[in-house]
Amino acid sequence: MNQMHGPKLLTVRASDGLALAVEDCGPREWASEGRSALFCLAGLTRSSRDFHTLRDHFAFHPSAPRRVVLMDARGRGRSGRASAPKDYGLMQEVDDAASVAVAVGLHACVIIGTSRGGILAMVLALTRAALVRGSVMNDIGPLIALRGLLRLKSQLGQRTLPRNWDEAGALLKAGMGHQFPAFEEADWQEFARTTFRDLSGVPVADFDPAILADLGAISSQSAPPDLSRPFRALARKPMLMLRGQYSDLIDEQIEAHALALSDGRMKTLLVPGEGHAPALRGQTLAALESFLN
Repeated sequence: MNQMHGPKLLTVRASDGLALAVEDCGPREWASEGRSALFCLAGLTRSSRDFHTLRDHFAFHPSAPRRVVLMDARGRGRSGRASAPKDYGLMQEVDDAASVAVAVGLHACVIIGTSRGGILAMVLALTRAALVRGSVMNDIGPLIALRGLLRLKSQLGQRTLPRNWDEAGALLKAGMGHQFPAFEEADWQEFARTTFRDLSGVPVADFDPAILADLGAISSQSAPPDLSRPFRALARKPMLMLRGQYSDLIDEQIEAHALALSDGRMKTLLVPGEGHAPALRGQTLAALESFLN
């Protein structure tokens, strides 16, 4: 592995002093031979581990490497935990992402945002437009289906933790098998490794439960979130939307609304056999590479 391209682990201080864990991989310059850097932002309770397969594919590409920056949002992964639930607000996390971009010198990059990470990308398009050259929205759009939010509230609110890694995969399969019917046993084990943190051989939760405070206010009577304005700002630049075939956060109608907001310019990809959110690997990575090129 070329030393210049090897992973560089960094700590960036947020505006309130919280430590944010960052991985900076691939060519250190902001772009390599015209290839935009990738800035990866994970989902609500997820970490940068969701992007490690993508990182290895692009940052260590033998002929056309790209810079890839991964960030653990506050309260997730290796980043620090906030002192109060209010410090996990959306705008604070947008500010965190902007602080990381400034600290590592990212300019005109492609943001790859999964779920909550995609929402951060939308707001960044409004507040830090020069940062964004394009985007990949992984199972997130201008509207969020209420049924998906209610499912997340129920699922993430459960405090049952597995006792070992075999049980971790089985627990995830029991709860999400209907969304990922294409997954095999090895896939569930891989999913477990990106969901839980290893603590002396035992899988443990890898996020601060205080992150879930906003989900607690959601009910069947809530109005579905409408992010059309920031989505439109993001969609002015090249965009690829990934949608899981069995996703409950985004559907055909939301995708059609997104296409209308982009004036038909947005590219789309339906990921068969997967739900929320599709894994960034295999044929999905190949489609992403084609879009970036």
